[in-house]
Amino acid sequence: MELANFYERGHNSAMTSAPESAALSRASNNILDAIVESIVCSDIDGHIIFWNSGAEQLYGYSADEAIGRHVSMLYPRGAEGEAYSRNLAEQLRTGQANEGDVWRCKKSGERVFIHRTSAPLRDKNGRLIGLVAHAIDITRRKLAEDALAERDMQLREQHTLYQAMLDAQSMAGVGLVILDDGRAAFANQAAAQITGYSVDELMALSHFNQVTHPDDRERVQNNYHRRLNGEVFDNRYDISILTKDGRRREVEIAVSTIKGAAGTQILVVLVDITERKNTAQVIQHLALHDALTGLSNRTLLFDRLDSAISAARRRNSSFALFFLDLDNFKPINDELGHDAGDLVLKIIAERLHNSVRESDTVARVGGDEFVLVLQDVHGRKAALAVAEKTIAALSQPISTGSKLCEVGATLGIALYPEHGEDADTLMRHADAAMYAAKRLGKNRCLLWQD
Repeated sequence: MELANFYERGHNSAMTSAPESAALSRASNNILDAIVESIVCSDIDGHIIFWNSGAEQLYGYSADEAIGRHVSMLYPRGAEGEAYSRNLAEQLRTGQANEGDVWRCKKSGERVFIHRTSAPLRDKNGRLIGLVAHAIDITRRKLAEDALAERDMQLREQHTLYQAMLDAQSMAGVGLVILDDGRAAFANQAAAQITGYSVDELMALSHFNQVTHPDDRERVQNNYHRRLNGEVFDNRYDISILTKDGRRREVEIAVSTIKGAAGTQILVVLVDITERKNTAQVIQHLALHDALTGLSNRTLLFDRLDSAISAARRRNSSFALFFLDLDNFKPINDELGHDAGDLVLKIIAERLHNSVRESDTVARVGGDEFVLVLQDVHGRKAALAVAEKTIAALSQPISTGSKLCEVGATLGIALYPEHGEDADTLMRHADAAMYAAKRLGKNRCLLWQD
């Protein structure tokens, strides 16, 4: 059964004029072509009545295989699948929209994790006649890339499907804009929500590129003209926009052309990915930095150290590596507790960070152990002078609130390339020099001796 025939039985909308319907058909076809996300529609009993090419790609079933079967064919077996069936029954009973991340099963038996948004299909009397579900494969953390196969439908069927698809896309937060000579000839509600403008305000802009952040305007404008000139290139990329109230947001856009008798228009599909990017940045920062002090962790240290070695080798220059261990830190932890110890570590980290240049690296590699990679430190004398200043800075008393603490530092030094030409050798030699200095007493520094 075609979706439009099913939906039209209880929802006969007014006919548009022939030119308007033709334009709508062309736009609808191209919008479907620009979407590759899964759209599955079911009737009130849960049987599939529409299955797009995105669903075929996502689940592995063809439309012929899927249409007429119950949507529970996609559910995992056992208690998990039974819970999904109960949720479906409740949604079909109440007609409520639903959004969430769930497990599904492909034809091959492989499990796929999807972000799913579903909305009710209702007739003109408000009676629930089914559900339309929009799904994105997030198993590999991919955002939707919008391209649906062209459907050979009658004008009325395409109009109905277009409206249903438009509603589903808006509910999923996917913005749709059709540009004619750079201006928005059409924009859906999701595009308005993403940009902060109303639909009318978007369409009143002299050029839609006004929404683009100044950093990206030239690139977007160049891509716009290249596409109008028939050039074929990647239609999906990330840009920054400025909302109506001046906030910077990150969006992913997918762009395609709409060719018709009236000329060429541009379809822009946009998704707000600001939170995803922010989350990725936070995760990346946590993966590369010490949680307590915010300094580089061992992973980032070795990456920076390898970069320093490569740069020094190219420039035929040198640098110093300090391996630093705090003195008198254990008694603070034992007597004042871990909160006081953490406070001391944070203050030490801040002092170390403030004592080096932006091009240098400070890392925490153990409980009270730190490593400094200092660029362009030439020779032993210079390295020892910097080390003495570092020890002096760390020896200043630290207040924990209840007590004034004195924490010193013992420091081992290795020089590139004199004491090693790779990261492991330099670390090992600086560590050994630090322990040799410890044996001579506290609050001192020592160069690695071959």
